[in-house]
Amino acid sequence: MIFTVATYNVHDCVGTDRRSDPDRIARVIADTRADILALQEVSGPGEGRLCPGRPNHFEVLAQAFDGYAVEGPAVIDGTRRYGNMLLSRWPISTWAVADLAQSESEPRNAIDAVLETPVGPIQVIASHFGLSHRERVRQALMIGDLARQTEAKPTLVMGDFNDWFPLSPIVRRIGAAIGRTLWQVPRRPTFPSRFPVLALDRILVSRHGQVVRTRVPGDTLARVASDHRPLIAEIEFTPAGS
Repeated sequence: MIFTVATYNVHDCVGTDRRSDPDRIARVIADTRADILALQEVSGPGEGRLCPGRPNHFEVLAQAFDGYAVEGPAVIDGTRRYGNMLLSRWPISTWAVADLAQSESEPRNAIDAVLETPVGPIQVIASHFGLSHRERVRQALMIGDLARQTEAKPTLVMGDFNDWFPLSPIVRRIGAAIGRTLWQVPRRPTFPSRFPVLALDRILVSRHGQVVRTRVPGDTLARVASDHRPLIAEIEFTPAGS
């Protein structure tokens, strides 16, 4: 069975025209036709009274997707929630948010979820890596540990890796945890959205599946809606027990 998955940094729903438009982001998401999506830089109101009128992009995007959603904000304070989100066409049976923060850097985390799909349970890890190389290496090792805990399940690791090196040590470390070499991980430029030259966004699948094809949309909407374009992959999984 072939699934369509995608990862997309929505840039707080602010486009390259500097206009905030979550409905426009929702249209880009719909155009991916993805069954599973990892989103980064999603925001919503915080827990205090200091955010009157702040739009809830988590809610808007979840409702537009019309499936199952998990929020994983890395920042939660009196003014806003801000961070990762996972969307799925299939039920999410378990999930947790793993803290990946490093003391010298801004908060980072990963959503670690199990989805009940037509081919059986699949582990999905969705994250947004840090800006410094040292920080990303530590986070890659932590995500590798999460993936190794469920080696019997097919695993997807998706997100904004903030890493553009062709011989990425971040991809190598995560790939080693899920049984993939660097050369088995697709690399397509997604940033900046108007003329992508950097492959910041990545999708890795464990040895239980195979990437059939990848694409990055080039239509006007995808070029303007965020500073990243979505990365979309078609992945073939073998049903459990077959």
